Amino acid sequence: MKADLHIHTTASDGRLAPREAVAWAKACGMDALAITDHDSVAGLAEAEEAAREMGVGFVRGIELSCYSVCEIHILGYGFEPNAAFLEELDAAKALRRARNEAIGRKLTALGIDLGIDYLADGVGRMNIARKMVELGVARDVSDAFDRFLGAGGAAYVESKRLTPIGAVRMLKNHGAFVSVAHPKKFLQDGRLDMLLQGLKRGGLDGLEVNYPGHSDLDRVALLKMCDKHRLLPTGGSDYHGEDERAFESTLDPRTARRLGLR
Repeated sequence: MKADLHIHTTASDGRLAPREAVAWAKACGMDALAITDHDSVAGLAEAEEAAREMGVGFVRGIELSCYSVCEIHILGYGFEPNAAFLEELDAAKALRRARNEAIGRKLTALGIDLGIDYLADGVGRMNIARKMVELGVARDVSDAFDRFLGAGGAAYVESKRLTPIGAVRMLKNHGAFVSVAHPKKFLQDGRLDMLLQGLKRGGLDGLEVNYPGHSDLDRVALLKMCDKHRLLPTGGSDYHGEDERAFESTLDPRTARRLGLR
């Protein structure tokens, strides 16, 4: 089965509407997909309806932006976005909004007015960076992060977010399958083993093995981590609406079963 379990839409920092993102995945030959907007479930209903109409398997997803020593992203799949879930998610989103507002104040102090509603649902640094490029404040997204939004940048604000273990437990409490997103940097700096050991205590289920930035050697090493910690491999393109990013789309049959995909 070909599946892309990491796609963003206009409900957060993607460029395609949920229905358009589903159509893109189908055009790429995917049998199934998950919409995983940052700290948002606003696009799930539209995407699920579109997937049903287009005959594509669909999994409800979300990517929670977390922070402990550094930023860590946690993917949740197959949860029920009921009132209790939304209440907990709102608390997490309040932390994102506070950071965005602080970034906005710093940019204003630098004489940069982007005309952005920093408190809007789903807004993140990528949206801010794109606006900076659009208005000529930055050459490209990388320049926006290097000079303004990334660590050490003129408008950088340290993240105050859910902790990774808090995100895992929150998602597990609502029936989700939980995976660590794009873990290569933790593999490279030697912290992945310790991270997985800690998150496994909270109920972690998976690890994003197939990802555009992962080499064959990375995937081999990450699969070994899956075996060691009894995790299932997940994979996705992290698509935001740019040109297609090549990644290994074959979904492990064990993961497919856990997600209710056939």
